[in-house]
Amino acid sequence: MRSDFELLMAKQEKRLKNFITKHFRDESAVEDLFQQTLIEAYCSWDNFRGDSKRETWLFGIALNIIRNVARRSPQYRFNFTTDESLELEQAEGADPIQICMKNEFSVSLDTAIDKLPTDLKDTLMLVVKHGNSYQEAADLLGIPIGTVRSRISRSRAQLKFIYDMHME
Repeated sequence: MRSDFELLMAKQEKRLKNFITKHFRDESAVEDLFQQTLIEAYCSWDNFRGDSKRETWLFGIALNIIRNVARRSPQYRFNFTTDESLELEQAEGADPIQICMKNEFSVSLDTAIDKLPTDLKDTLMLVVKHGNSYQEAADLLGIPIGTVRSRISRSRAQLKFIYDMHME
């Protein structure tokens, strides 16, 4: 017969690993943190006061371990600077002219895509926007793969014209 601890772990294992992955975002360390959480929970099992559900208690242990590891890890340390040095530092991508040009280009590109003939636009959307392979697009559209290649090539040529005009 399984103990209460084993039942809790069997029920919460997947959620606990997802929780750790979400909060730590270092996939190589997830399994280690999971194991540390299990060990800590097992060692503290008899000290559980019952102020909350066991699941909440378990996830609290995991969160404390994540915080402790993050505090000790050099790659997660913060370097604090003075306000004066921050005022002199330029933010990446904050050039208003660049932002405006990107927005204008995006609008021009959307307009150009909308003006493509329906067969070219549909093929382009399947491959570029939805990430289908050429073969998948061919199967979905009921056309040969060579036709998909041709349509993508023609779409790119027409859209490149818009791009070239924008870069002048």
